[in-house]
Amino acid sequence: MRIRGKVASGLGEGKYYISREGYSKQFSEKLGFTPSPGTLNLKLDEPFTLDDSESIEIEGFSEEGRSFGGCRCLPAEIGGMKGAIVRPERTGYPATLIEIIAPVNLREALGLSDGDVVVVAIG
Repeated sequence: MRIRGKVASGLGEGKYYISREGYSKQFSEKLGFTPSPGTLNLKLDEPFTLDDSESIEIEGFSEEGRSFGGCRCLPAEIGGMKGAIVRPERTGYPATLIEIIAPVNLREALGLSDGDVVVVAIG
């Protein structure tokens, strides 16, 4: 399956969350790579739903007196680079937005700017 989206700036929170040991350790164990801090945000024309039966669960955890929620991941490839779509398990998350993690900073590695159209191969 392939989906198309436009690169968009996020709130900058991805770097903070991806860097938490509780997440990065699970990403490494379950996805086979340690993600570069941050996510690549893509705005989609059509809503995207993550099928729980095909996705990988990243469990929530507590760290420094704070709770961090779980998320689901789906292995993906963008520009020939291995990565994963990450979807937080929280209400109100927009169905027309996906966040992608990878072992490298995708925006830099692929020379992407806001508004660029990219294709993500899922699976």
